[in-house]
Amino acid sequence: MEARQDREAVTGKVFEETAAMLLKIAARYAQGRTLALLDPEDLEGVTPAVSREWVRLVAFGTVVIGTVTGALAAGMPPEAATPLIGAVSLVAWGALYGGRLAGTELVDVMRGQSRS
Repeated sequence: MEARQDREAVTGKVFEETAAMLLKIAARYAQGRTLALLDPEDLEGVTPAVSREWVRLVAFGTVVIGTVTGALAAGMPPEAATPLIGAVSLVAWGALYGGRLAGTELVDVMRGQSRS
């Protein structure tokens, strides 16, 4: 729907259709029909979003485990390895998630849920 705003010359009609769809979603949400916010014909030709949170979690786990393994293999004392692992974990978390995920949503990610 949003892509049509950029492609079509008559944006007024697209905005009207978008407003009608948003009103339909709002009405059904107010009715408690959260599993049927749109009709099946409204979803024709739409590709569903793919959740790739597992890729980020696997990458994060790999970086952390790699850091632990590397620190132990290098013979680092635990007193020095602990801050290194923490720092690398924070940097990896910031690189993988940035502003996309609030800290309180980590539990939802682990459960396979999403707030967005």
